Amino acid sequence: MDRQFVPVLLGTEIGAYGMARAFWEAYGAHSVAYGTFPLTPTAYSKFIDQRCDPDFLTAARFVEVLNRDADAFGHATPLIIPCGDDYSVLLSEHKGELDERYVAICSDPGVLGELENKARFYALCEREGVPYPKTVRVDGPEVPELPFPFPVAVKPTNAALYREHPFEGQKKAFVIDDGPMLDETLRRIYASGYDEGLVIQDFIPGGDENMRVLNGYVRSDGSVSLLSLGHPILEDCAPMRIGNYVAIVSYGDEQVYEMVERLLGHVKYFGYFNIDMKYDARDGSFKLLDFNPRQGRSSFFTMLSGHNLACQVVEDVIEGKREAPVHATEEFLWVGVPRSIVRRYAAEGPAKDWAMRLMREGRVGTTLFGAHDNHPCRLWNMSKLWVHYIVDFKRHFGHLDLGE
Repeated sequence: MDRQFVPVLLGTEIGAYGMARAFWEAYGAHSVAYGTFPLTPTAYSKFIDQRCDPDFLTAARFVEVLNRDADAFGHATPLIIPCGDDYSVLLSEHKGELDERYVAICSDPGVLGELENKARFYALCEREGVPYPKTVRVDGPEVPELPFPFPVAVKPTNAALYREHPFEGQKKAFVIDDGPMLDETLRRIYASGYDEGLVIQDFIPGGDENMRVLNGYVRSDGSVSLLSLGHPILEDCAPMRIGNYVAIVSYGDEQVYEMVERLLGHVKYFGYFNIDMKYDARDGSFKLLDFNPRQGRSSFFTMLSGHNLACQVVEDVIEGKREAPVHATEEFLWVGVPRSIVRRYAAEGPAKDWAMRLMREGRVGTTLFGAHDNHPCRLWNMSKLWVHYIVDFKRHFGHLDLGE
């Protein structure tokens, strides 16, 4: 490879660490990770230069910092990759103000707005005949007449703004059993100061066993290069982390891959993406729930199954390769918590049996450990994080003692 590059990652969370690790393992490349806070996943890493500024998420400071640092990359091409929703939007809106040497791996604002906003994303699904849950949008605390029965799911259309307005009992998403509970939930959300839309959805029956998560990459010419499907085994338990997976088995499903490729064929998307969906046994369809314009925080399951996400962008914008899209099928278990949590708290059934078999066979791994990234401070921080998960699961799932 004649043309040199440096990964410039936006974010200091676990998703950024997974991306940096992918670049390290594929190319021996050191990444620069920018963020507002020095979060533990990317701190003290042998292959990450963590650079933090408390105002980095403001447009003026974002542009100023990146343009200030452009000369430091020398003749290497800086590939800017957002590793969080807020950074995806920020980069999309201000990439035209950055030094021309940067290559921004993201779509234009109009495309992002259509895909990231839940109401507009569902409108796109409707136009293209892609299944999604029956949905009603509200823009205030008044509850409309619903065309579907309880229970229902409630989610903000603007997740970033929603997080900026905390309130008692706040969750990333709510499952509501009756009308009075729905009235009270909407009242609390809008009383917090949140002033954009909510979607109220027909709740698809079933738990983690019916969820699916898909990672992918769309090249700069609009062609899909990789689709990788995962079967979640267990979700995080903390209220504001509901929906974050902590155990996933990778596998393949051509029905899902064809559906996603059909949808993406009607938008001018560029970059990494992550889609949550749920299998609806009532009609046998996979219904799309969310589109995230970046790789998922749990996207390392794709890496473990043999498909390095870093290679997608390098082969695209550095090497100019255009090969047939990869539809991943390999089975591997990714865990984002201690394995004992998965053994104890995952719901009994075929999905858990599948995960336990992969664990016994040694086909298991995690994002944060395994790259010989062994600075003592980092290992200490990761150990504390592992203990924190054990405490959280005890608190939210009862008072069971975790065994070996």
